[in-house]
Amino acid sequence: MQALIARIRNELAPFPGRMDAVWRLLASCTVVIVCSMALQVPSLSLSLIMVFFTAQENTVLTRMSGIVLIIGSILSVAASILLLKFFIDAPMLRILGAALVAFCGMYFMRSNKLGAIGFLVALIVVYGQSMADIYEDPEVMTRALLWVGVATVYPVVVTMIIQRLFRPALPVKLLVDEYSRQLDEVEHQLDARIAGVAAPAFHSGRVGRGALALQRQLAFASLGNKERTAARTAAVSRLHAAAAQLARLAPFEPSPQEREQMAAIREACASLRTCLGHDAEFRHEEAAEAAPHAMLAHSAILREMARALRAAASAGQASAAPPIQPAAAAAGNPMRITCLKFAFKAVLAAMATYVIYTGLQWPGIHTAMQTCIILALPSLGATTHKGIARLLGCCLGSLAALAATVFVVPHLDSIVGLLAMTLPIIAVGAWIAVGSPRTNYIGVQMMFAFALAQLGSFGPVTDVTEIRDRLVGILLGLAVSITVYTLLWPEREGQALKTALSRLRKAVSACAQADHASIAAARLQAWALLNQCRELHGRVSQEPGWRDRNSRRIANALAQAEERLAMQQARH
Repeated sequence: MQALIARIRNELAPFPGRMDAVWRLLASCTVVIVCSMALQVPSLSLSLIMVFFTAQENTVLTRMSGIVLIIGSILSVAASILLLKFFIDAPMLRILGAALVAFCGMYFMRSNKLGAIGFLVALIVVYGQSMADIYEDPEVMTRALLWVGVATVYPVVVTMIIQRLFRPALPVKLLVDEYSRQLDEVEHQLDARIAGVAAPAFHSGRVGRGALALQRQLAFASLGNKERTAARTAAVSRLHAAAAQLARLAPFEPSPQEREQMAAIREACASLRTCLGHDAEFRHEEAAEAAPHAMLAHSAILREMARALRAAASAGQASAAPPIQPAAAAAGNPMRITCLKFAFKAVLAAMATYVIYTGLQWPGIHTAMQTCIILALPSLGATTHKGIARLLGCCLGSLAALAATVFVVPHLDSIVGLLAMTLPIIAVGAWIAVGSPRTNYIGVQMMFAFALAQLGSFGPVTDVTEIRDRLVGILLGLAVSITVYTLLWPEREGQALKTALSRLRKAVSACAQADHASIAAARLQAWALLNQCRELHGRVSQEPGWRDRNSRRIANALAQAEERLAMQQARH
């Protein structure tokens, strides 16, 4: 229980940029709610989830995702209207046509880098077919689909504008913030050793996450001298790793010369901070190094810090590290067959839920179809993880909606009251949504479930049966999806985890043998593989039938690899 509480606390802990991201989401949602309510644009819940889908880590990714979502929205509405035009009087052909479009969309999602377009086409086409059972008049149905297009496109544009103008997450700013965070930790360690007090705790895993974060932001940042910035980025990573090694040392009494050297290093770090991100020249005037002590670990760490600062001062002479190469994917005919199987399973699950709720004459649980498309992920473990996250988020959002229906809605009489009730729930969902990939989908679903229950009409909502139906629909979709993905061509990642662990061991060994020209790229590749192994391990542990007997051994192997990489990162 204590471990669970500690994990939840860690997931909800603040980090640099988290509150800014929440404020941007709140601003976008406020504009969308006011516009939709004032102009009576339907499907407000769909508009709000488009806001969350559009907002990304930085402005460059937000612009890219916005363009992709607009294209997908237009294509999906066009496909839905064409199905309605040709097959409105033939329900069976209409359903088969929708299944075919969804199949093509899911195949495109799995096989192409722009797969978000295929996902959105499949989701909205399936959503449109559930609407066809509610609206009997073709004209009303057509207007409803056109409004879906409006409700999905304009929030994307609003979000892109607000993300660019309101406390924008510019890649250069994020890069400088990450530089400052890492140099802060370096300076804290030096300050503690100079003052002779206990050093702050410093987990070695932060070294790898910091190195990958710098490279990720560097890939999007637009700077004058890319080569110089890449070299300085490598120097900051070396300083950060050396600080992690310094934190693990027992308290020691530095000699006066060592104290002077640490003060000079700390001053140089402060000077380097002002140069990073601005392409300014960095000059490093070194203090005399203390006499080398081969048996003293802190002497070697201080020398490594001095070498890293020298490299930063002479940045531009070394070549920039090449980008991290992704793991090779299967190509050719086997990959196409895998994509076809994946698309078939997703559509089969969605159509099975359609048959179930149509046979039961219970249209209120039509969220089962959308759940099957949303949970369509390559591996069984990833599908289970996302299904649990969707269910948890929906439960939280539904509980909030139920409490609002009983205690708050009877007292509302204006848009101000509606915003006062809605925005705190959206803020909580946004705080979770901008967190780690392990829990961010819970926040999205929490917001979406609340919006579906409370913002589905242009007046006060007092009917709680919709909340119940939505939960039943999600449970049905989750059960059907896991059943289909387990019984039909299950894609388990146990073998992929073994392969990734083998590649990680080789990468760690390669780091120890790499020369000066290739050491930076080798280390980044190893950190990326370690991160990939952790993600795979998290998904594999959630696969049905997984046994926990090897979990501790794998966790120990990953911890040992992390420790070796952190030690190698802290030396030239």
